[in-house]
Amino acid sequence: MNHKSLFCLFIILCFAFAKAQKLQTSDSLVIKRKIYQATRVTTAPKIDGEPFEKFWDAIPTGGDFVMIQPTNGQKERDTHKTEFKIAYDDNALYVAAFLYDNHPESILRQFSQRDQIDVQADVFGFYLNTYNNQINQTRFFATSANALGDAIAEGNREDYSFNVVFKSETSINESGWYVEMKIPYRTLRFPEIELQDWSFQIIRRIRALNEEYTYNFVDITQGISTQYDAIMTGVEKINPPLRLNLYPYATVISDDFDGVHTTSYNAGMDLKYGINDAFTLDASLIPDFGQVAFDQVILNLGPFEQLFGENRAFFNEGTDLFNKGGIFFSRRIGQKPSGSEGIELFDDEDIINNPNNAQLLNAVKVTGRTKDRLGIGFLNAITAKTEATIENRLTGERRTQVTEAFTNYNMFVIDQQFSKNSSVALSNASTIRNGSFTDANVTALVLDHNDKNGANSYRSELKMSNRFTPTGAETGFSIEARWRKTIGKWRPSLAYFHRNKKWDPNDLGRNFQNNTRTFAADLKYNQFTPIGIFNRFDIDFRIRHRRQIDPDLHTNSEFNINPSFYTRERLAFGANFNLFSRELNQFEARKTGQVVRYESRFFTSGFVSTDYRKKFAVDVRMSRSKRFNDVDESYNFSFSPRYRFSDEFLLVYRMSWNKNDDRISYVTTTDNEEPIVSRRDTHSVENTLSGTYNFNNKQALSLSFRNFWSRATFSRDFNQLAQDGSLVPTDYILSDDFDPDANFNVWNLDLSYRWRFAPGSEASLLYRNSIFNFDNQGDLAFQDSLNELFTQPSRHNISLRVTYFLDFNDAKRWFKA
Repeated sequence: MNHKSLFCLFIILCFAFAKAQKLQTSDSLVIKRKIYQATRVTTAPKIDGEPFEKFWDAIPTGGDFVMIQPTNGQKERDTHKTEFKIAYDDNALYVAAFLYDNHPESILRQFSQRDQIDVQADVFGFYLNTYNNQINQTRFFATSANALGDAIAEGNREDYSFNVVFKSETSINESGWYVEMKIPYRTLRFPEIELQDWSFQIIRRIRALNEEYTYNFVDITQGISTQYDAIMTGVEKINPPLRLNLYPYATVISDDFDGVHTTSYNAGMDLKYGINDAFTLDASLIPDFGQVAFDQVILNLGPFEQLFGENRAFFNEGTDLFNKGGIFFSRRIGQKPSGSEGIELFDDEDIINNPNNAQLLNAVKVTGRTKDRLGIGFLNAITAKTEATIENRLTGERRTQVTEAFTNYNMFVIDQQFSKNSSVALSNASTIRNGSFTDANVTALVLDHNDKNGANSYRSELKMSNRFTPTGAETGFSIEARWRKTIGKWRPSLAYFHRNKKWDPNDLGRNFQNNTRTFAADLKYNQFTPIGIFNRFDIDFRIRHRRQIDPDLHTNSEFNINPSFYTRERLAFGANFNLFSRELNQFEARKTGQVVRYESRFFTSGFVSTDYRKKFAVDVRMSRSKRFNDVDESYNFSFSPRYRFSDEFLLVYRMSWNKNDDRISYVTTTDNEEPIVSRRDTHSVENTLSGTYNFNNKQALSLSFRNFWSRATFSRDFNQLAQDGSLVPTDYILSDDFDPDANFNVWNLDLSYRWRFAPGSEASLLYRNSIFNFDNQGDLAFQDSLNELFTQPSRHNISLRVTYFLDFNDAKRWFKA
């Protein structure tokens, strides 16, 4: 694809933007907000999930729900009406709802565990905004099988890592299903004023009909859902209780690896304390993350590190504020020591101990938002000094080498909300290391603005990074600017991204590119309501133009069409069509200023996903990429069947196959620091199996298995690189002690039993089996590699962890009794 073609495509898309803009200039966001008055009560209802009992007789009924999808704006069915009541006292908010269904036998009721609400079960959701700012919500869910869920939302972002202790019970009878909730004030944050200004929303999802309803109408063609809350009146003269929750825990771990058996014990406590009506302190004292999920490790031959998701609850819960500016990545805390791979060895020395992670000593965070809509977040974590132990094999003498210093990580955010769903935030992340190590500081200023008609969204970010090394300091910056239309079927957007040569937030953040600028244009068409056989569909057009900043050169351009379709029968399918210009890759050569040239290519993919409501469903995805005038090509295929044996038992298998032939790839660097490249073939196969047997909504037996195999074979026709990135043949010969070929195989199996024996309290028993192998046998087939894997030592790990939830207010009542 040449520059003229890309320019023509860009002009065509700009005309489409202008047309879409003209069509929508008269649109404006007008929201009608229902009003419901909550009732103060003197006695609390019994939360038993039984249909409206006498307690609820005097409480006003709310109803008249409206469909959000598939036919947005349609009134609720007469056969599936929803009625609710809300009451409160000095301790909690109480919600009851009757979700009528004239065919109660058709109500799907798959069992699941905490926060697993996206299963084949009906859902009731109560969303509460205690500041009535049309931005933030605290969301509480219950399914028809009485699985609980909770989340916090800001605009379109929903975070299920948020966990509080509330109570819900459900039941099903000949008229439908019924739900009762008790939401203690300790789970909420609200101003200490006489008359509360709250808003709320209630949602109902009917899986069998593939329909969703809300109490206050949500127009999905404009704005965002949090702007459509109803008003709650009548809540007055309540005092926020003392919010002090303790989570003491104890853990015992038995580990057996390569003939060495160890047993360890650990105990500690997490603490959650409400400093005032707005702010909460969370602390992890003697942290223990022994039962977090295993990482999805792959064979990484690229220029960038492989990053893993955060599985530690402390760093997941209530961290939405810390995402402002995108400069905080919590996996940096307690990560692999930065000096663990650069240990200097003398003759006859071996490394006998090299810790994989820096030990986290403690972590605290403070988060909250005032009645004036000012959000503040602060996080501090400390990791211990990490040392590798080295032994002289002849003398037995040992020495240590520091691989990571004693380190203090800090994150601070202030976020002021204003107008309708707009905010400006200032974030700062700092990493301070003891001794002659690198310190770092990154600052971000972020503006999110939505105009008063809710028709346009604007976002800008200005970020600066500072790294202080023993030899000096480096300062870099990053700029982002975005605009998008937020109403109507046609939604254009424009964006610009700029990261200069020294931009580096990686000490506490993550970044894959610098010295780049990108121009982006998108146009998305959304068919929000049913048409023909489709419930909805959307088509996304994208253009990207990328350049290196210093020196200025065009690195790559891309044009993409991405249609997705969803039928009335819950069949989803779509495709992706990409054209890429020739690419000058800035990073593959691992040498500043040196690019690798790749020819233009096309990429196409497609997917099909069948109806999850049926016992058997399947997901299929495939793709192909091919460079023009080059032998480089790749294929990918994944197949994932799932079978729901019963409402208690679901099993999901996934196989992914990937092959990439003749890719120009980095091999090594010569003594005079010139990169050597050659053609590389890679082949990988991944098999995963996950399943859960739910005894009930409080006890489950879960299986998680993954085997990932990958091999890489490099051609011995080596090349150096010309200044323009083209290949220059060389007579380079590999040394005897270096082979770039790779055979990588990893096996992980987790079998766990979890029992939520009391609200907020849990016992978990975990068996973990893992095997790992890496060598240079790049010609091994899958079966041979698997056989080789099983010759490696296997780790067997059994751990038991018990966590107990203790509310200080309940403890006071115990002592008074």
